[in-house]
Amino acid sequence: MKRSKWLLQIGLLGTLFLSGSATALAEEAELVPIESLKPAVPMDKPVLTGTGGPLILSDSPESPKTEGAYYRDSVTGSFRVFWHHQNMTGEPLTVAVAVTNESDEPVMLFSNGIGLATDYYPDVAGQNALADFMGDQAAQKKEAILQPGESYYLTAQTEHTHTESGIANFTAYTQQGHKDAKVTVTTLGYKEQPANPIDVPILPKDMHVRGTFPHMDRTGTLQYNTSSGNSLIRISSAAYGPWSDSMPGEYEEGWSAVDGGTAINNGNYGVMYRLNVAIHNEEDAKRVISVYDNPSGGAGHYVIGWGKDLLQSPFVNYQKAWKFTEFTVNKKGKTVAAELSLTGGAAGPQTLYFTNRGAK
Repeated sequence: MKRSKWLLQIGLLGTLFLSGSATALAEEAELVPIESLKPAVPMDKPVLTGTGGPLILSDSPESPKTEGAYYRDSVTGSFRVFWHHQNMTGEPLTVAVAVTNESDEPVMLFSNGIGLATDYYPDVAGQNALADFMGDQAAQKKEAILQPGESYYLTAQTEHTHTESGIANFTAYTQQGHKDAKVTVTTLGYKEQPANPIDVPILPKDMHVRGTFPHMDRTGTLQYNTSSGNSLIRISSAAYGPWSDSMPGEYEEGWSAVDGGTAINNGNYGVMYRLNVAIHNEEDAKRVISVYDNPSGGAGHYVIGWGKDLLQSPFVNYQKAWKFTEFTVNKKGKTVAAELSLTGGAAGPQTLYFTNRGAK
């Protein structure tokens, strides 16, 4: 017996909620020319720490032309899966994540955050999936009790030329003793659900990345001083090369369970940056702080958690910056919890600009 969970896509301007918080819709957003925020001085780079369980990244082949499996690996306890695949088979395709219990005892599978969306535009699918995921992290939910050899499927039907983007957190426990359990994760696309996802052959990779990475999250503290004027920090900058401006600890080397080689998740897709943003007001008077997001490496639709708000951008390119928050601080300053990740189909880095002015 197989179990499936179907999730319906939520429209771009659908209402999403975090517990006790409001969501800003894209139609309310303010975009400004990036030149209006320059010059801006680089902020001190924080040292980021990898936290949480492993991340399984499935982005290759990004545009499969046939049925098959995209990636497979075994993980234990808590883990995250991020997948992003455009259906180019010429027919509707079910794109899925399958979690299989290959042990000889029952395993309980829980989720705490699932986001899954399909769209003609890859970055819209990515934005909807990430927003749903971030709004679904508060409560842990039991998804299945998997008997030996049984699989749980998280699926959505994806039309030809459409992209399915997904991000989900899972935890597997043994039913007896509630200890961390080992499960096998397979990402795959099919027309008819296979009897056993483990038996589905893995397709050859393309130029994109698939792999398993040590940690699903990065934590750290950003420091903004009002005396610095306009300041910037780049998040999800290139991991290496001439365009890299990455922060210490931002990237980890992963591995491919398919071919045994190393892997780098350039852009850290699927990685949640959970940051404390400390605003230091070094003047006696109150200051108005504005924060902007600029996709300096390209374009897309983006999602940011700021305090209790879940914020979604309209389409924004490298020539514009999305003003996603503005608030007043007194002499004591303020610390805000921020959460963001590079959405599937969008390009990084996400460059955050901080500005301040006198309060009236």
